[in-house]
Amino acid sequence: MTNPWDAVRSGIDTGDASAVAAAVLDLDDDARREVARELPGHLPAAREAAAREERRRERARQARWEELHERAARAGRPVHEFAEAHTVDEPSVWNRWIEPMRVAGAAVLPGAAAVATWLNRREFDRGWEPADTDDVPLVAAVVAARPLRWRRDLAVRLARRLRGARPRPDRRVRLALRLLRESGAEPPEHDPLTLAWVAATASGDLPVDPLLDAMLPRLFEAEGVGRLLPTHRNWPAVLTALAGDGRVRRETLLDGCRGRFLRGGQAADQRFFVLLHDQLDPSPEEIAPYARDYLALLPAAAANVADLALRQIRRLGPIPAEQAGEAVEALLFRAEGRLVRAGLSWLDRLLKDPAEVVDAYAPALAAALGGESGDARERAVKLAVKHGGRFTPPAAAMIRDTVAALPAHQGARLAAVFGGEVAAAPEPARFIPVPLPTAPEPARMPPAPETPEELARITLSEYDWRAGERWLDGFVRLAALHRTGAGRGRLVAALAPLARHWSRSHPWAPWWDTADWAAAMAKELTEPGAWRQAHPQGTETITEWLPDMKHGAGAKVWTLMRYAEVYQAHLEDRLPPYLLGTPTRANGLLDPDALVERIEGYERDGVQALPLDLRQALLRLGRTVPGEVAARAAALTSPAGRTVARWLTDRPAEPEVILRWDTHQGDVRVFSEFVCGPEHREVLGDLLTPRFHDESCERLLAVLAGHRELAAARSAWTLRSFWPLSKPTPADLELLVRADGPAGQGVALIMAHYLLAGPDGGAVRALLRLAATGGLPGEELGRQLAVLLERGPDSLGAVMEALRTAAERGAHREVWQIMRGLLPGCLPGPGERATPAHTRLLRFAADVGEWADARGDLPVVAELAGRRRASELVRQARRLHGRLSDSAFTT
Repeated sequence: MTNPWDAVRSGIDTGDASAVAAAVLDLDDDARREVARELPGHLPAAREAAAREERRRERARQARWEELHERAARAGRPVHEFAEAHTVDEPSVWNRWIEPMRVAGAAVLPGAAAVATWLNRREFDRGWEPADTDDVPLVAAVVAARPLRWRRDLAVRLARRLRGARPRPDRRVRLALRLLRESGAEPPEHDPLTLAWVAATASGDLPVDPLLDAMLPRLFEAEGVGRLLPTHRNWPAVLTALAGDGRVRRETLLDGCRGRFLRGGQAADQRFFVLLHDQLDPSPEEIAPYARDYLALLPAAAANVADLALRQIRRLGPIPAEQAGEAVEALLFRAEGRLVRAGLSWLDRLLKDPAEVVDAYAPALAAALGGESGDARERAVKLAVKHGGRFTPPAAAMIRDTVAALPAHQGARLAAVFGGEVAAAPEPARFIPVPLPTAPEPARMPPAPETPEELARITLSEYDWRAGERWLDGFVRLAALHRTGAGRGRLVAALAPLARHWSRSHPWAPWWDTADWAAAMAKELTEPGAWRQAHPQGTETITEWLPDMKHGAGAKVWTLMRYAEVYQAHLEDRLPPYLLGTPTRANGLLDPDALVERIEGYERDGVQALPLDLRQALLRLGRTVPGEVAARAAALTSPAGRTVARWLTDRPAEPEVILRWDTHQGDVRVFSEFVCGPEHREVLGDLLTPRFHDESCERLLAVLAGHRELAAARSAWTLRSFWPLSKPTPADLELLVRADGPAGQGVALIMAHYLLAGPDGGAVRALLRLAATGGLPGEELGRQLAVLLERGPDSLGAVMEALRTAAERGAHREVWQIMRGLLPGCLPGPGERATPAHTRLLRFAADVGEWADARGDLPVVAELAGRRRASELVRQARRLHGRLSDSAFTT
């Protein structure tokens, strides 16, 4: 007779859960008990067998790689050109014993508690669920043979073990829900179970879901369900349809929504329930018995809930004056402008009714008079003055008490009707301008290594461009200085460890690291002719080992091209005594006098410049050229010298930068286009070729230190991306302002992005430094701010704080230029609705205009100033327009 455990164990060891299910379903009670005794003890053996199998696969994978490398070396080809290289590391599912173990335990362990514990063992959790390992149907099939009471007990126990505020429909969730449905067990009251039911149930399955009647009331009670439900957009419509068909009680849904609203919560938590309530569209007759509940939501509920409550109350028609007064007062204490405006409109309608006893509305009117919004106060003053004669003395006293707290121009109008002492107009705060901080001079670049040992100690890394520059400069200088003798021997000995790296990296192409190219130079130095020996056929060229400029970050490939150029010159024994393009400043800039001096040395010694090295020098060249340096440049006679003289004395026109917002694979991107003249096209080459690759701003600036706008525009590609890509940081913004060259859309966009974060966002100091150099593109910065604010207007307050800080620290004139670019893109045009944010912006602009003694009309301000309605926005527009046009505005 076959041992039942042998069949089960065989299925476990082969990872065949279906075989295990078939085996256990045929077992009698004695055989089940025997398997149950053996099963837990087999766990260590199963784990060890899986570990052995994983080690075997890893050894096989490594052996395949070694074989491929050997074939590549024999063929003289890169290993990635072999098709097999792309299948070596294909993912595989490990621990195939888990599913058979789970199925076996569910079938043979005696108690429901033991099975629930078994199925939830930690070692059965891979952390991910491969598509072909779903064992829920098999577990459900083997437990189906158990008694109904036992299955209900298991279903409840599995449901109680669910955890998490944002569950995913994994196999624990699916199994618990399936067993609850199939067994007819009463679902336990357990919030994670409700969340799991929501996460795993499609709206189309709701009408036939056996769990619907039990779970629906819990939908309105479970914590966290409000955050989870917005992703189920069809649920409100389906639930409304079910209520219409009588499948669920309409009263259950409406009572649940009201209860959820009264419990409170953030707007995001309430969004689903607001949508469901709207779709149910209760009639006034359904609302009337719960009027008190809706009134109770007005003072403190989330804004979307308060909106809903106000709509429902309005549908009821007239309500008692006392209740109406409380409701209006609650709205006027809200922070949301639209609710405050709704409260004032309601109050206006109530006061217009001659039959109303207006004293009930005095508290609400007093609340509006004490509000922060200038427009709301103005409307409240008008209402109070208009209806002042209808208030009894006690109610009038309540309004009179607000006079002293009002601005003088509003308090005076109110006092004329109600009496009271008007507050004196405050003395305007005097703005005391301070000078802009002095822009510090960039630090000097660390000197080139002077000895072979110092050169060997430099660690090359793509994250440290200065080390790469120092190594390349040091190699060229030391190789030229120590061509023979003891010095040459020291250099060979120092670079011998690096040369050994070349043997490992050489078969791979392209060479993506500067260390690979440095190793090739060291190899050629220690073993002259190494390249020719490795390529005896003579058909390969150095450029074949360079990455394509379109397939990587431009600045990185550009640096590799410079190394390749030096390597080629080294092979051809035409290394110059030093390089032209090595920066003199730590930010990548090259001082004009230093470049002229280097060219003068080349001309004295008859040295020909390396083409890419010269182009790099021009891209790093500083813009401040003393007259004496210009005169020396004009005397240069070599082709390289004449080119440098041209760039120093009559620089070619700057490339035009065009930014364009678009999406790439569903992600927001800022595309850049560059319109260049022939000189810049020749110097830049393919550096700015369009490519779908993120660029490090710091690395770009290392190459384009004299052209900061080009670096900024290219690195801004991922500025607003949601993906974890390289993006310009506040530190990069500091580097941009310390670089050289005109600043335009690119610099302005990055600075605007960090101004959105307020005075502590990292942009204010950069703004001040760029302003101190006279290079701040003020109006362009304002335009870019307007673009960003259109995409996220909630940041306007933080922007004004940042600009105020900059103005108070000396940049008031520059901040006014920013406002000139910002206001046309932010202020409401004819027919557009104004908001309190517009008023605050215009008030700040008027302040800055006074500080900067601004002149010159702005059409958008003039249009607002000419409007007939005397709102706070219009008053501030008239104030600013009067400053700009040097005249008082009258209507």
